[in-house]
Amino acid sequence: MRYSANLNIIIKAIEKASNHVARDFVELENLQANPLSANKFASLTLSRVRQILIDEFTKFRADYDIIFADSQKIIRKENNEYCFQIIILDGVENFSRAHPDFTIAVALQHITADKKYETIAMAINKIIGGELYYCEKGFGAYLNSRRLRVSKRNQTQQIIASNCLNFIQSQKNIPYNYGCNTLAIGYFAAARLDQIVLNHNLSPHLKSFLLIAKEAGGKVEEKGEQTILTNL
Repeated sequence: MRYSANLNIIIKAIEKASNHVARDFVELENLQANPLSANKFASLTLSRVRQILIDEFTKFRADYDIIFADSQKIIRKENNEYCFQIIILDGVENFSRAHPDFTIAVALQHITADKKYETIAMAINKIIGGELYYCEKGFGAYLNSRRLRVSKRNQTQQIIASNCLNFIQSQKNIPYNYGCNTLAIGYFAAARLDQIVLNHNLSPHLKSFLLIAKEAGGKVEEKGEQTILTNL
């Protein structure tokens, strides 16, 4: 896939930040006997990643707003047409425990004339393992350079990821909680999961990253307080 300029900027910024995170992850593996030190070290990593992403996006897209999942915002101008939605380290608890299921995730959104937010490009990087999930609206979903399609498994037995506390396990379904919702979305696009159930109260910012599920052929439904991604 040939990147647009915007997607190229997103990927380059994520890759630069990921290099620092990968080095810090090695250090965290040596700090697990001291949880306080591990948590403090993880917090310092978060701060470094935040600043790297701010610097990169300011350098190449100085007029775009930047909105972080922890509510920090950098607003360039009122009624801006474009903004970056960023999850600095999704699965930070996994990261602090030296568990590899965490990501850096960035989505570029365009605000339409009727004030609706529409994701036009995004990337999710699973740093440990080197898995970069990315897409642009209308151009398909990719893992590294491989085109993605959702699973074709039927509903007789599904592997489901859920962040819902009240998710009910049935005999036909195998539920997982990765502690990293953007990684689960990437896995769904790559056919490693058959369905995802997300609770709106726990993940309002995740809507920015559902484009890759749609570009991989998945279906996204709103049901009450839940968002459900399904391969059928």
